[in-house]
Amino acid sequence: MDYGTFFFTNTALVTVSAVCISILAYYNREIIGMRWLAAAQVVGLLKLLLLSVESYGFAELSSLAARELYLVSFGLQFMGLRWFVVRRPFRSQWPSFAFAAVLTIYTAAFFARMPYSINLINGPFVVVCFVSAWVLWRHGHGQFKAVSRVTTAVLCLQGVVAAYRAVLSNPRYAQPWALGNAAQADPRRVYSLAAAAFLATFMVMCELWFLVTELQRELAEQARTDPLTRALNRRAMEEAALREIARSNRSGHALSVIAIDIDRFKLLNDTRGHAAGDCALQAVVCRIQSILRQEDLIARTGGEEFAILLPDTTGSAALSIAERVRLAVEQLEVPFETGPIRITVCAGAAQLDPARGWEEMMRRADAAMYEAKRQGRNRVSAFPTTAMARPEMMCTEGTPFKPTRPQEAAILRNTQRDTPSLVLP
Repeated sequence: MDYGTFFFTNTALVTVSAVCISILAYYNREIIGMRWLAAAQVVGLLKLLLLSVESYGFAELSSLAARELYLVSFGLQFMGLRWFVVRRPFRSQWPSFAFAAVLTIYTAAFFARMPYSINLINGPFVVVCFVSAWVLWRHGHGQFKAVSRVTTAVLCLQGVVAAYRAVLSNPRYAQPWALGNAAQADPRRVYSLAAAAFLATFMVMCELWFLVTELQRELAEQARTDPLTRALNRRAMEEAALREIARSNRSGHALSVIAIDIDRFKLLNDTRGHAAGDCALQAVVCRIQSILRQEDLIARTGGEEFAILLPDTTGSAALSIAERVRLAVEQLEVPFETGPIRITVCAGAAQLDPARGWEEMMRRADAAMYEAKRQGRNRVSAFPTTAMARPEMMCTEGTPFKPTRPQEAAILRNTQRDTPSLVLP
């Protein structure tokens, strides 16, 4: 294999990959992972360009910089891949410091002409490959599972090839500043370099696969969420409810729902404008989400109507949660350009009847919510079930629950979702 022809072909291929990935990253700037991957491709291209000027009297500096840029490109690639499956920054800065320390130590060792200093780059490079593979294997779930598994295999192969090239280089090339054409003459190095280039091309395909998967995920998310409040829409809530009902029937655990309606919302729109109404809706959803558990789901089912699905929650506990929601919204002051907005809500709670389904449970929650509105608004009410009909539970159909201030304080202290009943005087 002619090294010059291979090098030219590889440079052209990396150039096309870097340009394409950079264009895609530019037009999908909200996908942060693509920015990292585009930076990795550009740095990898710079590394090849530096190698091309070795014959112009810059062999020592170009060899040093090229090896460092190669490690940097894989570090950037690791950050991009990690973003797709983890979506949170590092808890500390030690990885960045460690990376900078490796580059600094290698530079010092290179200029000090220390034998086998190349291992200061080869070792971390292999480590980055296998750490990237481990992160994808551990965190690549859901829609990213398939692409993560394939990319993990490619990264492991890249690590193996890099380790082979490192072992191949050590016995014969103890002085990285004096490689010259001897390295190119070794067919094992040329063929292993071709294998590395093949895997790099495969990695570009995986990066495009990650982008397509992310775009599909965003489209699916848009199809199941309300664009204004980012809560689930009615269809997504119904699908989730059917899954939870099936799980509840299998396990025998309780399932409840809360129906919520903002009081006098039309008056707010008419007097303060639709912008004020939109601001209020967003603030209400944000406030409610801060109260709920991670497994609880909130959906916007109408203009100013919401539903909260509560897995593993009895009707009496759902009533307690509804009261906490009512109090939280009542205490909410939404900043707005024409003055703060104060709003209240009515809520109705109902527990799943195993003999009936989602529509009936939602109908009973709506009935309880409208009864609360009929009784004077800013209230909660519960549709009674057999589980709630206990001597200490004084709520009955059509009777709103409006506790006194001492009772409100007691409810706020009650943060457990497995509360068997709400004791009333």
